[in-house]
Amino acid sequence: MRRRTLLQTAGLSFVGLQLGLLSGCGRDSAPELATPPSDPGAREALRELAGRLNGIEFVGPVCATEIGEAEPLEALLQQLRDTPETTLEAALLTRIASDFANGERLDIAGWQLSRTECLLLAAGAHEQGMSEPRRTEQGELQFQQFAEIERWGPEETIEGRIFNPIGNGRGGFWIRVAEPVPGSTRLMLDGVLLATHFEPGVVTASLEPDYMDEVIAKPGMYPLLMVDTARNIAQRVGYLTVRPRPPAATLADGSQSAVFCQVERWGPDHANQGQAFNEQPDGGAAFWVRIGCAPRNARLRLNGRPLPTTVSTSLVTARVPHYAELEPGDYVLDIHDPDSGETLQVGTFRVN
Repeated sequence: MRRRTLLQTAGLSFVGLQLGLLSGCGRDSAPELATPPSDPGAREALRELAGRLNGIEFVGPVCATEIGEAEPLEALLQQLRDTPETTLEAALLTRIASDFANGERLDIAGWQLSRTECLLLAAGAHEQGMSEPRRTEQGELQFQQFAEIERWGPEETIEGRIFNPIGNGRGGFWIRVAEPVPGSTRLMLDGVLLATHFEPGVVTASLEPDYMDEVIAKPGMYPLLMVDTARNIAQRVGYLTVRPRPPAATLADGSQSAVFCQVERWGPDHANQGQAFNEQPDGGAAFWVRIGCAPRNARLRLNGRPLPTTVSTSLVTARVPHYAELEPGDYVLDIHDPDSGETLQVGTFRVN
C-alpha cells in the first residue's frame, strides 16, 4: 500500500495527514492534537488543524467530492468522539488503523487513503476555501464495473501542456481493455463526455481544443470515467492530475528559458570505463533527467552528440549506444531543443 508516495505524488507535503506526520507533530507545533475529542473545544481544535494542513490542493477537493459529506468536520469529530482515546491525535491514529482493518478506504488515483484521512483532507479543503473539482451534473449514473481495464494514460500533465497531443490543439486518453466494451461506451472527464473511438483492445478519446485549454489551465485532479450511455452506468478509471508548471530554467547566458523548466535531478553522473551505467534490460546504458517540462522534440546530448531520447511528462530519458567507447574524463550532458534553438546544461558526467 503506497501511502507515503501517494501524498508526495498528489502534491501533499508531510505536513499533511499521514501517520508519520500525526505522530511526529510536537505539542508545541500542534497543540490542538492534545485536545480530548470530548472537550467542548475539540471542534475548534480540529478546525484549526484542518485549516493548517499544507499541500492539499489536489487531494483535499477530491476527498470532499468522494466522501460526499456536507460537513466533513462534524462527521470526523463524531467518529473521533466514538473512540476511547483521550486526545485528538490518538483518536485519529486509532480511526485510521481501524479504517484500514475494516476496509473503509478510498482509492484516489491508484493510492489508498482511509476514510478518516479523507474526511480530514475534505475538512481542510472546506476550511481553506478550496473549490470543489469541476464535476458537472451526471444525472442518475449508477457505478459498477463493466470493463476490465488493464492500463490507461496519460495520468498526469503539466499546467499549460497538452497531454498525449494528436494535433490541432487536441489531446486525449487511451485505455487498454481485456475484452471489447459496448459501442455505447464513452469516456467522461470531469463530467464532460469525450469523443470516443474503439480499436481492438483499446479505447481512445479526445478533447476538443477549447476544453483541453480549460482543463490544463488550472492545476488539479480531474475524474475520468468510462460510461455506458445506453445503460446509464459508469466505471471509475482514475484521475488526470494537472500539476503546477515548475519554475523556468536559467540558461548558460543567464537568460530565462522559454521552453525548459528547472532540472530537478538526473543520473547517473559517473561510471567506470566500459560500464553500462543505468543498465537497461538489453544490457545498454542510459541517462534519466527529472524535469518538469521539456519540448517533445528535445534531445539529450553528450558532449554535443545527440542521443536517442524519449520525452514524457516530468521525465526525459536517453540511451547511450556508444557508452563502451567513452574514454576516462568529463563529458557535458545537455538537452537541446531544435525548434527554439535553446540548450540547457544538465550536468557533467564523469568516466573513471
